[in-house]
Amino acid sequence: MSKKENAISMFFKSNLKYTELSVLVLAFIKKILEIGDDEFFKIEISLREAINNAIVHGNQNDLTKLVFVEFIWEKSFLRMRIRDEGKQKINLNQILEKINSCGLLSSNGRGIMIIKSYMDKFEFRCLNRGSEVLMEKKLS
Repeated sequence: MSKKENAISMFFKSNLKYTELSVLVLAFIKKILEIGDDEFFKIEISLREAINNAIVHGNQNDLTKLVFVEFIWEKSFLRMRIRDEGKQKINLNQILEKINSCGLLSSNGRGIMIIKSYMDKFEFRCLNRGSEVLMEKKLS
């Protein structure tokens, strides 16, 4: 018999104040999983970047559009999925090329670079209605 994963799902309007709500949920999960402060810092920064990108770049701060956040965990991992309802199709390869050519001086893309370096898994998908980021951190 396999173990069931634990999950929390939420959604909210595209307002940056809701990033803090997501961090509070993450702090709750930190206590459950007994995540150390150094690892939690990496996860928290990654979550903030992904949600802020969904609000600002995906939904363009449009309060009629929602951001969906899902936390899934077991003792060995924490997975986070962030989805927006933006209309524009984002080309991740173009963003990564810009990061590589400009490095940290680029005005866009630093969040993706941070997420890729702090998380064990990073996936970006363009959907029919919006974009989705999947991040995962392996836990010891």
